[in-house]
Amino acid sequence: MKSKVIVFLVSSVLATSGWAAEKNRAPKEESIGLGSGAAIGAIAGGPVGFIVGAAFGGWLGDRFHHERSERRAADQRSAEAADKADSLQRLLAASEQAVAEKDAALYNERVAHRQDVQEALSVEVFFRTEASGVGGASEERLAKLASLVEPIDGAVIRLEGHADVRGTEEFNAALSTARAEAVRAALIRAGMPAERIIISAAGEADSLAAEQDAEGMALERRVQMRIVDLNDTSRVAQQSVE
Repeated sequence: MKSKVIVFLVSSVLATSGWAAEKNRAPKEESIGLGSGAAIGAIAGGPVGFIVGAAFGGWLGDRFHHERSERRAADQRSAEAADKADSLQRLLAASEQAVAEKDAALYNERVAHRQDVQEALSVEVFFRTEASGVGGASEERLAKLASLVEPIDGAVIRLEGHADVRGTEEFNAALSTARAEAVRAALIRAGMPAERIIISAAGEADSLAAEQDAEGMALERRVQMRIVDLNDTSRVAQQSVE
């Protein structure tokens, strides 16, 4: 009688396990554990060992499946983390490239601005004999110079008027001053603040051309310009008229 009960229980367990596996599609690991545990239990302990072994085998198979699922999930998280790290690395590289391109653009802009300023300053303002008026092309060049220098903090334009040797020293001193003042007025009309323009007059002191050298004297009737810093210590010493 006892053997029949055991056989009945064994049959019930197997039938229930088979039906559950079919309905819920139990993982392969659990099925393998169930069969292996049952076989080992049957060999070790007969029918009772079969039942206990089957239960243990099912638990073992379920645990194996759980661990395998966790490992797969961990591998997936690791792969996702690696993909995210690669994405961040690409984003960082793109950002660094964008910064480098921006720095290069700013550098090129500064170089171009400096070249523009140098080009504007490379042209001196020349005058006719005994003339001090500014107009035409000279006015346009001075307007360009003012637009370039005005945005530069602390930049000051220093003007120095000159005259050729014809005339008295007093006349040439006054004439060179008038020429510098005419250039200053043109810069102010173009938007350059008056307080950032200083003038001085050299008269005929720097004139080297002889009276017979008409071309040489034409180059001496001029106003020279250069950019100085607002805190330039030479400002007071060089400034004779404001």
